[in-house]
Amino acid sequence: MSSPSFSVVVNTYNRGAHLEHTLRGLTALDYPSFEIVVVNGPSTDDTAERLEAWRNRVKLADCPEPNLSMSRNAGIAAAAGDIVAFIDDDAVPHPAWLTALARAYADPRTGGAGGFTIDHTGARWQVCKTVCDRFGNAHHVSRFFDTGPLNRPGSPLYPSLLGTNSSFRRSALLEIGGFDHAFAYLLDETDVCLRLVDAGHRIVYVPEALVFHQFAASHIRDPSRLPRTLYPSARSKAYFVERHGQAALPEEAGPALAGYEREIRQANAYLEREGRITPAHRASLDADLGWGIEEGRALARRCDGRAGGSLGPRVVASPFQPVSGGDGRLRLAFISRGLPPAVDAGIARWTWTMAQGLAARGHEVHLLTEAAARSTHYAAGIWRHAFPAEGGDAEALAARWGMPPGPAGWAAAVAAEVERLGSFGLDAVSFPIWDLEGVGCIGGAVPTVMSLHTTYALSEPFRADWAARPVFCHQHLRPMIAAEGRALAEAPVVLANSHAILRDIAARYGVDLGARACLVPHGTADIGEGSPGPRPPTVLFLGRFEARKGFDLAVSVVRRLLSRVPEAKAVFAGDVLGEACGATQEAADLVALREHPRVAWPGVLPREALEEALRHAAVVLFPSRYESFGLVAIEAFAAGTPVVALDGSGPAEVIEHGENGLLVPEGAGVPGLADALVDLLSAPERCAAMGRSARRRFEAAFSVDAMCQAAEQVYRAAASGGSCPAAGRATESAA
Repeated sequence: MSSPSFSVVVNTYNRGAHLEHTLRGLTALDYPSFEIVVVNGPSTDDTAERLEAWRNRVKLADCPEPNLSMSRNAGIAAAAGDIVAFIDDDAVPHPAWLTALARAYADPRTGGAGGFTIDHTGARWQVCKTVCDRFGNAHHVSRFFDTGPLNRPGSPLYPSLLGTNSSFRRSALLEIGGFDHAFAYLLDETDVCLRLVDAGHRIVYVPEALVFHQFAASHIRDPSRLPRTLYPSARSKAYFVERHGQAALPEEAGPALAGYEREIRQANAYLEREGRITPAHRASLDADLGWGIEEGRALARRCDGRAGGSLGPRVVASPFQPVSGGDGRLRLAFISRGLPPAVDAGIARWTWTMAQGLAARGHEVHLLTEAAARSTHYAAGIWRHAFPAEGGDAEALAARWGMPPGPAGWAAAVAAEVERLGSFGLDAVSFPIWDLEGVGCIGGAVPTVMSLHTTYALSEPFRADWAARPVFCHQHLRPMIAAEGRALAEAPVVLANSHAILRDIAARYGVDLGARACLVPHGTADIGEGSPGPRPPTVLFLGRFEARKGFDLAVSVVRRLLSRVPEAKAVFAGDVLGEACGATQEAADLVALREHPRVAWPGVLPREALEEALRHAAVVLFPSRYESFGLVAIEAFAAGTPVVALDGSGPAEVIEHGENGLLVPEGAGVPGLADALVDLLSAPERCAAMGRSARRRFEAAFSVDAMCQAAEQVYRAAASGGSCPAAGRATESAA
């Protein structure tokens, strides 16, 4: 039997931003034959404008009223698939959602099928299995409960699907007249399930058909999930009881409805007592409740005959419009224990930038990060899985790689999470060498790529504080350096950001990476160019206040600069003064600058303020003693700001001396760096010209898209089990 075709219907009302994520998630479905139908309206936000970009990829229909059943029927009318599936505009499906649902329809008796739904936390079930009674009351049962025997006409209890994770055979929907417009909100799908069961069809659950319901506020509920109004739901409840409960159990219908009203009024009183709603809000909700019940009962009495739908029997759909464009899509997992904005350090920012760039190129990206509680959320092509550093076999991983307990615990949790995400069909896992966060995935079912950044061994010469802690060196530093060497020897594909890091890795660890090493320079977001002309003579230092970043050099350089260029100013950002500065804190130069009127110490800047500082500066001072690449340099270039740096390690491959910055020989030290700054600030036109050249260099070589285009080929090769593509190999150039 061939697989049925699906029409996925999204009913949307004033949720344009959330709708974008839902549609993006739907395009990532792995099912071979489906179309998307969006029924809009009557939205008053930017939904219509957003949908214009999707016009050639989805079917569009309109609904004249904020009535969910009416909107669902409009979707059925436009649908051309064998099966009509419904998902909310604030939900995202697992890529295998339709594949799982399709299995249920191999049985011709199946009229409807739905899966399990994960709630807004991304970690808990919202609904697994539900059975309802003739009064519309939902009873949540065990996920192992067999609902099959309840599929019989007249059954007092019957399986009922959640609207955001439901599907129905289109012919069966037409048979029963579709949805009943009396259910503007609530119990609409419950009514359909009941009528399908009474008509002899089966409603089944498919546990593997997962939907992540990422709650959004609506005209019914506020962002705290509190009701704005109870009228639509009360109206639906009273109508349901009168149409179904009264017909089946007339003596129980009245008490059931009275019990419902009493329960809701008690809930409103509780919310007022707890201070969650005002007395006026409670009075409004109570009034809505009474009015809705009255209207629902009156509407039911005006309807003659048995309960039915509002969709006409002759509905001719427009031609099937299959979703395409998924060919060549990669499903990639990136690991970073912290992510922006909470953590904005180099590796975290690179990971986030790479994830966004690859998602923008149409790939499905999974970010694995640490949090106190487990959650999964989706936005713009990126799944974000947060989880605690526990749950994996840390002891086995520590024994295998010789790692200390802390990093081993997180790496083991990561390996367990990658295994848990197996149903997403990951093509490759990418992790940084720092802390070996994904080392437990090497040799596993999913191919791995290890990205090179500054390592423990390469940092050690610049960390005097480490040498002063012998216990730390024995228990953490030495084991981690040894584990780094093992990972370098075994990683199937290694992603390098510069030739310098490859040379330094080879020299320090004695590992020949050979064809396993790929070179992909970093890219950074376009933060907008500052003034292309001469700027005020401000020098910006951006980085941690530590020896490797050359903070002590920067302090001494700036003190000399201020004495030689009276109008010059300096900004030290990215860290705060404290014990972390070590002996430098007490140095004479730092003491002189702490309260200097032309020196600012803004601390750790939020991203927008940091970017503004880059655009405002005339020059960025980047005196790092060691950088595997030099992310600060290309961020400065994006702002059209030249850079003065030491001529060593990664920055030497970024900065073109005399064109977009100045490279000072390492031996020249503070005097050389100070002379370079004085030269630039004393020639503002030359400095501005270098800034314009820096911007051109960014656009040509260091954009996010340039980085992701190159990285895409590396991840594609890794996914296929190969080594680096020939064009990206760095071995010869690094030798």
